[in-house]
Amino acid sequence: MFPFSVTHPGPTAQTGRQTVNSGYELIAFDAEKLNVFAAEVRYCEPHWHPAPELITVLAGRFSLAVGQQRLVLSQGEMLYINAQEVHSLCAEEAGSQLVTVQFSPGLFDELHSAPSLKWRTQAGVATEADRQVQQRLATLLEQLIDNRAPFQRIAATYLLLDALAAAGEPTQREESSLREEAMIKEGIEFINQHFDQSLTLSDVAHHCGVSYSWFSRMFKKVSRHNFKEYLTLVRLNKARTLLRDTRTPITEISHNCGFQEHKYLIAAFNKYCGLTPTEYRKRFISRQNVIESELALGEDCLCLPLNPALLERLRLSQRCESAH
Repeated sequence: MFPFSVTHPGPTAQTGRQTVNSGYELIAFDAEKLNVFAAEVRYCEPHWHPAPELITVLAGRFSLAVGQQRLVLSQGEMLYINAQEVHSLCAEEAGSQLVTVQFSPGLFDELHSAPSLKWRTQAGVATEADRQVQQRLATLLEQLIDNRAPFQRIAATYLLLDALAAAGEPTQREESSLREEAMIKEGIEFINQHFDQSLTLSDVAHHCGVSYSWFSRMFKKVSRHNFKEYLTLVRLNKARTLLRDTRTPITEISHNCGFQEHKYLIAAFNKYCGLTPTEYRKRFISRQNVIESELALGEDCLCLPLNPALLERLRLSQRCESAH
């Protein structure tokens, strides 16, 4: 799960994944059959993928939207997200960080399907089954960091999935909920493919074959923003990508991203990034070939190294969560 800068319009490749003009995230899994990353995140757009996902809050607090459900997770708390569920998140505190495990569909088959679960931990009420998930996640990360033998790592992956299946409550989504989510996905894809054009909420609702009011209400539940804000963020993200190429004039970037006038691009940058497009470009150039230790102004995500220090922080956050 990554923010706009990674999952939005491409195609580009970054951190082992490829993107398309869609909310559908294509994840490139290696021989491990899972994708594990840690990151400091400000905002992650609504997206979905065929990989079930386990999120652990390493520091701070996040507000999440999973389908039509709204959740808040604090340090040490965990959440399982089913395959193909639309989800997004927003940091509620500065410096909020998470660890994410995405399980490859290649781990499952017709006889052994991916768990469809409702499961999360809450501070102060962890069960023994919850603690088993915590321990097995730490074991998996330890084996990945130490580069243990492949069969040990794959065994640790399945043991984590087994612990999740034991801790979670099996769930079957209703047909009506699936239909509604399919319409939202179609709307997100339409926006992501036509953001550079003059686009209204009525256009998107008409494309999806639903009413203006229904789409407006449901879209805000899923995306955490109203339509106008979301469209601005999509355009802003594309502008950030183009600004990294100093050969393209900023006025041209503004037009290519769907901003009618240059001043609207500047206003969006000031509001959501806290700096101007020119300042963003200068800061990006100055950061080249520099290993960053903190999330830069104007960015949504900073990947953290998977190392023994991070593993110790994970274990500490789990102990803090259990002590609440």
